[in-house]
Amino acid sequence: MEDAIDILTLGIPIFISSVSWVGKKTTDTGLLGHLSKEALAASALSDLWTMTTSVLLSGRILGVLIGGAVGAGNPKLAGIYLQISYVVIFSLSIFVFLAWNCTERVWLAFGSDPEISKMAGDYARSLSFAIPGMIGFSQLSQFFSAQKIMYPEVNASTIGLVANLLFGLIFVLGWPIKGFDGYGFNACPIVTTVVTYVQLAFMVIVYVHFLKLHSNCWPGFHLSEITWKRIKTFSELYFPAALSSASDFWRVAVIGSVAAKLGDAEVAIFNTAYRIMWIALIFISAISGAASIDMSIRLGKMDPHGARQAGHVGIGMALIALFVLSVLILYQNRMFGLIFTSDEELLAMFKECSIPFTITLFFMNLSVAIERIPYSMGRTKEVFWMGFVASWGGQVPAVLLLTKYWRDDLVGLYTGMAIGYIMLAILYSIIVFRSDWVKYAELAQIRSESKGK
Repeated sequence: MEDAIDILTLGIPIFISSVSWVGKKTTDTGLLGHLSKEALAASALSDLWTMTTSVLLSGRILGVLIGGAVGAGNPKLAGIYLQISYVVIFSLSIFVFLAWNCTERVWLAFGSDPEISKMAGDYARSLSFAIPGMIGFSQLSQFFSAQKIMYPEVNASTIGLVANLLFGLIFVLGWPIKGFDGYGFNACPIVTTVVTYVQLAFMVIVYVHFLKLHSNCWPGFHLSEITWKRIKTFSELYFPAALSSASDFWRVAVIGSVAAKLGDAEVAIFNTAYRIMWIALIFISAISGAASIDMSIRLGKMDPHGARQAGHVGIGMALIALFVLSVLILYQNRMFGLIFTSDEELLAMFKECSIPFTITLFFMNLSVAIERIPYSMGRTKEVFWMGFVASWGGQVPAVLLLTKYWRDDLVGLYTGMAIGYIMLAILYSIIVFRSDWVKYAELAQIRSESKGK
C-alpha cells in the first residue's frame, strides 16, 4: 500500500507536467487554426520534420543515473551527471539545429507546395533557437524529479502553458487589443521559443538561485569531473534510449503513410485515434514514470527486493488504469471521438474499428509501462533491440500484410498494430521475468561509484 501511495504522489505531478506539454501543442494548433489552413499545413510539415530529428534529444535516462547516485549515498555525482548530460546532448543538438534549418529544402525535395514549404521552413527556423532552452529545461527537470522534487517542473510547466496561451492570443491573434490584429503566423514559433526560456528562467531563478534545491546534489563545476569514463557511462544508456524513441516515431510515420493510402477519411481517423491513444499514454506514463523513480533509487540503495516490488506495484496500477480506460473507450468510443470531430461518417468508421483499436491502445500502453523496469535497471540497449524487432519485424510487416491481403481498412491496420504491440509486451515481459535484480542493483552501485559497492 505504501508503494502505491508513493507512486500516486509522484505520478500526479508527472501527469500535470505532461498535460501542460500537450496543452502547449494544442494551443499552438488552435491559434494557427484561427489564421488559415495554410498556416496549419505549414506547421504540420514543420512538426513532422522537426519531430523526426528531435527524438534524438529525447533519451530521458538522466533520472536512472541520478536516482542511483542518490540511492547509493553519492548525491554529488548526480550533479556531475547533469553536467555530463548537457555536454553530450548539446553536442548532439548541433545536428538537430542544422536539420531543423533545412526544413524548407527537405519539403521542396519531397515535392511539397513551395509557399507552404517556405512557411514550414520559417516556422522550424524560429523554433530551432528554442533547442538550447528545451534541453536545459528537460535535463534540469529530470535532475529534480529523480530526487522526488516534483514541483519545480509542475510549476514551471504550468506557467509555460499559461504564458504560451496569453502571449499567443496577444501576439499571434491580437486579442484582446482593439485595432491590433497580431503578427500572425510568424509570431507563433517565436512565442513558443520565448516561453521555453521563460520556463527555464523561472526554474533556475526560483528553485536554483533562491531556494537552492540543487545544493544537496551539486558539487560545483569542475572540468576534471567530466571524465571520458562518465561520458561513456551516460552515452551507453542515452543513445540506445534516443534511438528507441526515434525508431518508434519512424514506425508510426510508416504506419501513418499506410493509413493515408487507405483514404482521406481513414487517415483522419488514424490521426484522431492517435490523439486518444496519447490521452491514455499520459495516465500510464505518469504511473510508470513514478515507479521508475522509486526503482532507480532503490537499486542504488542496493535494495533489489524493494525495487522489484515498486516495479510490480507500478505494473499492477497501470493494468488497473488501462482496464478502466479500455472499457470506457470501447463502449464510449463515440464520446471520445466527439472530442476531436463531429463528422458522423468518421464517428461510424471509428466505431467499426473500435475493438482492434482498443486492443492496440491497451498493449501499446502496457508495453510503455513494462519497459520502465528494464530502463530503470539501465538496460536501454536491450529495450532498443526488443523494440526494433517488434516494430520492424512484427508490427510494420503485420500492418502491410493485413491491409494488403486481408482487409484494406482500419480494422486491418489496427489488427496489425495490435499484433506488434502484443509481441512487444511479450518481449519486454521476458526481459523482466528473467532479470536478476541483485545483479542490476550491483551495477547501479558501480555506476554510482558507491564506496560501499
